[in-house]
Amino acid sequence: MFVYWRTPVRVHVETERCQGHGVCVVTAPALFEFQDDGKAVAAARELAPADLDGARAAEASCPELAIVIEGKLSAARES
Repeated sequence: MFVYWRTPVRVHVETERCQGHGVCVVTAPALFEFQDDGKAVAAARELAPADLDGARAAEASCPELAIVIEGKLSAARES
């Protein structure tokens, strides 16, 4: 059996680095959208564990390295 613990996990876009390529919006449309200025913005909520894969994929694919994931979800096998 696994026991999970977490600190709040959030993703945000560093707007000063974002150039509006939109890779994050395409990769994880439930988590990112375009602002009026053409730059991306992330959901302003705590991420569910099911959202982490999409957030990680968007972070890895951002050509400007503008996506930051904060917090932690960990698992440990209960003995």
